Amino acid sequence: MKRKNLLLQALWMFIFLIASHPDANAEELSAAVTAGKATALFSGTGGSSGDAVILVVAKTPKAGSGTLKVTISPGTWLRSGSKTFQSMVIASVRGRVVNENQYEPMSVIEVSEKPTKYILEVYCAEFEKENPSSKTVFILESPDPAVACIMREGATLSTQAKQAAVWIYTDNVSFKHMNEKFSVDSSDWAAAKVAVGKCTNQKSQPRK
Repeated sequence: MKRKNLLLQALWMFIFLIASHPDANAEELSAAVTAGKATALFSGTGGSSGDAVILVVAKTPKAGSGTLKVTISPGTWLRSGSKTFQSMVIASVRGRVVNENQYEPMSVIEVSEKPTKYILEVYCAEFEKENPSSKTVFILESPDPAVACIMREGATLSTQAKQAAVWIYTDNVSFKHMNEKFSVDSSDWAAAKVAVGKCTNQKSQPRK
């Protein structure tokens, strides 16, 4: 029985590692861009939460031959190119865009010489500013550890709860004030507060 339990534990650990690292050969997008292996352009779709940013990515000659595979860490910050519109944080890569209404689900970005579009799950991070428009562009920055944790803890939460959690952390928004701009019910609010509580402490400082 003990041996069986050990085998089950080993199996679950293997599954966890595979899920956490979808492709061992993939590198972080920011590292690929810094190294000159890839170019990346981020723009809004007009939405504030969920599938609301388009990434256009292409490989450069520095990447060598073959397809370059990259990932984006949860919590990665997208700094708004305009002081009027909110910056955003990335939760996940949703997939490769097929057409205006469809995408192919995938968590690893495959980069070739031809510019390719990917849809990203993102959340606004500056409550008092305007929601990004379809013309808003963003600058790729490093992940915020607390937001990364919130995205992991809140992976199964609704879009409304995830967005509420980000604003609770970045702007300390109250339930009443949030609902003046963004509708969130009491159950989603409570779930958001739990996720934030697990991921922040007195040393956690929101990025400005």
